[in-house]
Amino acid sequence: MRSLTTGFQDPNLDILRSIAVLAVFAGHLLQVLAGCRFGEHYAYGVETYSLGHAGVLIFFVHTSLVLMQSLERADQSGWPLVRSFYIRRAFRLYPLSICLIVIAIAFSIPPNALGVPYIWHGARWALANLLLVQNIGKAEPISSPMWSLAYEVQMYLALPVLFLLLRARRGTRLSAIYIVGLFLGLLHPQLRYVPCFLAGVIAYSLLGIVRPRFRSWLWYPALLGAVAVYTLTSYDYGWIKDVLVCLSVGALIPLFRKNRGIIATVASNIAKYSYGIYLCHTPILWLVYRKLTIPNWERLILVALAMVTVPVVCYRLIEHPLIRIGTRLAKRMGSEVEADVGRNDRLATPAAAQYDQSCLAVGLAGPQS
Repeated sequence: MRSLTTGFQDPNLDILRSIAVLAVFAGHLLQVLAGCRFGEHYAYGVETYSLGHAGVLIFFVHTSLVLMQSLERADQSGWPLVRSFYIRRAFRLYPLSICLIVIAIAFSIPPNALGVPYIWHGARWALANLLLVQNIGKAEPISSPMWSLAYEVQMYLALPVLFLLLRARRGTRLSAIYIVGLFLGLLHPQLRYVPCFLAGVIAYSLLGIVRPRFRSWLWYPALLGAVAVYTLTSYDYGWIKDVLVCLSVGALIPLFRKNRGIIATVASNIAKYSYGIYLCHTPILWLVYRKLTIPNWERLILVALAMVTVPVVCYRLIEHPLIRIGTRLAKRMGSEVEADVGRNDRLATPAAAQYDQSCLAVGLAGPQS
C-alpha cells in the first residue's frame, strides 16, 4: 500500500484547524460584544451563526482527514485496528467534555453567554450529554459548542470501516461512497453532515497523489475566502452550502505547498490547544460578560488572558495525560493479542511447524490463523 500520509505535523492542517476554532470563537465573541440575545444571529453586520458554523464544518473536514492518516500510521488491520482507534478516540474526546459538563452542572452555567438561564432538564439529558449522543437523544447541549461532538462520535463509528474499504485506493469506490453519503445527508437530518466528513476522506485520498501546485502563502486567503463566502451566502441554502464548502476545502488541501515561519508556528500552538479553546470559550464569555461587573475594556483583557491560559491548563492537566493513558492502553491490548498469537504458534503441532519452515525456505507465507 502506498503511503499517503504527509507526516505527523502538517503546518497547513494546523492552519486549517486554527482558522476553524477562531471562526467559532469570533462568531460567539461578536454576539456577546454586540449584546445579542439568543436567536439573534447578526452582529456588526456579520451573520455570526454562519461564521461559527463555517468553523465547525472545517473541523469536520480536518478531523476525518487527520484520523484517516492516524489509521494509516497504526499499521494494523481488522478488529485490532478498530479497537485501538476507538480506545484512543474515547480518551481524547471524552475527558475534557465530561469535566466541562460536571462544572456546568455544578455551577449552573447556561449553554451560551446570550442571556439564557441555566435549566436542569433531568438525568436523561445529563447522560445524553455525557455520552455525547445529544442529537440521538434529542437533548439540548449543556454547552452550545458541544452539539458538534455528537456528530463526531458517530463519525468515529464509520471511519475505520471507510479506511479498510479504501485501503486499495480505488477511485471508483471513493466516488461511490461519497455519492451514498450525499443521499444519506438528504435522507435524514441526523445524517446531514456525512458528506462534510467524507470531504476530509477525499482530501486524505488525494494527498500524496495530487502534486501541490500553489504557493504556500495562498493557503491563508484560500481558507479565509472559503469562510467569507460561506458567511456571506444566504442562510436559505443550508445543506447545499455546507456540502459545497466542505468539498471545496477538502479538494484544496492537497494543492498547496507547506507553510513555514512565524504564522505557521503560532497556528501550530493554536491547533494544539484548539479543543480546549472550542469547549471553554463559551463558559469564559458567560463568566466575564454575564457574571462580572467590570468595565468593558477590562472584560476584553480578561477574556484574552483566559483564552490563553485556560485551554493550556486543560491540555496539560486533562487532555494530554488522558491521551497518554489511552495510547498505553491501546498498545497494551495490542501486545496482549500478539502474545496470544505467539503462544498459539508455540502450541502448533510439529508437523505444522515443519511445514512453516519449509514454506519460509522457499519464500512463501505459512498458514495464516
